[in-house]
Amino acid sequence: MVKINRRSFMKTALAAGAFPFLPGCSTFGRDKVRIACVGIGNRAAEVIECLERTGLYEFVALCDTDLDGEQCAKVLGKYASLPRFTDFRKMLDATAGMIDAVSVCTPDFSHFPALMAAMKRGLAVFSEKPLAHTFEECELLMAAERKYGVVTQMGNQGHSGVNYYQFKHYVETGVIDVSKLKRLVAHMNSARRWHKWNGRVSAFPTGEALPRGLDWDTWLGTASYHAYSKDYVGGEWRSWYDFGNGALGDWGAHTMDTMHRFFNLGLPTEVKIKSVKGWNPFVFPMQDTLLYTFEAAGRRPKIELEWYEGIKNLPTFGKGYKYITGKGIPASGAGTGAKKGQLRPGKYFELSDGTAWEGASHGNPILMCGESNEVPDYPFKDLPSKDPRLDHYVNFAKAVMGQDEAHSPFSIAAPLTEVFCLGCIAQRLNRGFKFDPVAKQVVGDETANRLLKGSEGTPRRGWEEFYRV
Repeated sequence: MVKINRRSFMKTALAAGAFPFLPGCSTFGRDKVRIACVGIGNRAAEVIECLERTGLYEFVALCDTDLDGEQCAKVLGKYASLPRFTDFRKMLDATAGMIDAVSVCTPDFSHFPALMAAMKRGLAVFSEKPLAHTFEECELLMAAERKYGVVTQMGNQGHSGVNYYQFKHYVETGVIDVSKLKRLVAHMNSARRWHKWNGRVSAFPTGEALPRGLDWDTWLGTASYHAYSKDYVGGEWRSWYDFGNGALGDWGAHTMDTMHRFFNLGLPTEVKIKSVKGWNPFVFPMQDTLLYTFEAAGRRPKIELEWYEGIKNLPTFGKGYKYITGKGIPASGAGTGAKKGQLRPGKYFELSDGTAWEGASHGNPILMCGESNEVPDYPFKDLPSKDPRLDHYVNFAKAVMGQDEAHSPFSIAAPLTEVFCLGCIAQRLNRGFKFDPVAKQVVGDETANRLLKGSEGTPRRGWEEFYRV
């Protein structure tokens, strides 16, 4: 790790005229958002590339707990002149007054403390999905958003794509009549990291020697202590209840998001497990079907949202559905593990008038099921960039600069993530439960209720400050 003296860093930057001292996250007089990045390897490297390609960001500092790891080499080499840190707290102290925003692209469980630390400093924040690891963390992030008044955005890119504009226009104009909603489906049926164990996990991994340069204590953050294992890093954290949010947190944000927002689903009153295979108490199941019950709201009737995950756990679809082979709807992109002819991650919903709609994930369009796969007209077809992968980052930059509103602020993204968190609790306990969306408590199941705060022993000693808004 390159060490940096805060005073010399600030003196050099000011002499170059790059960092005027302005309070909070003001971008007055500048056409770029000054950003520091927490997480620079793997998916974070892709996010950094997208941020750069917009032309709207100026990178100021980099942070990763594993700077010696191969996954960080590309970004470190490209931005060799930038200061780098292994601890986001030290980075935020050293860059005080020099940045407007922070991106947080780290494992699911470690988004929360970095986001809270940045928001308390008056900085705008961009977080990879899912927003947080626990229901309680989502509540605290919304409280911080209200208190500090900063711009926030979760990285469900489809919320700045065609799918977002379609849903918004179709619901507002009655093309989709929410009073006739009958069935909602979201699904992810590709291979996942934890499938390699086939549900046969009986204990946490045995501790191993730490790789050179890995700041394991900061990597663990608020999570309860676990000895280092290669089975936790490099994306493997997503497999474990203690660190990840499974397929729900990974793909629910790309398949449920527009249904959740524009059908005004809010929080469920019940989460049920319809089926499950390969369950164990450490990692996510091989496959399962969850049923979320949402009470009537506005013109929308009471309805269930069906969630299917697992390679062979396929939902049933009505007449006219086409997307088994990928024909008719563009593929969702890399990372699904889906093969040709395999069902891609997506969404499907039916109305009582006999019509049905289908769609893939992210920003891909929704189409009416049937021979023609009709796409009714909608505005905003000319999105901000020529590359739809950039639109969400353009939206965030413009929001920070006061030129637009963020499309997926925490006030929108946190309730969606809470739906995932409740589903993860049901998966972890292998049972459903009733939920009070007003009191925000599990009803009649104290074990499930405790898990709203996460695993036993969290937050870890020394990390409690992040749970105070």
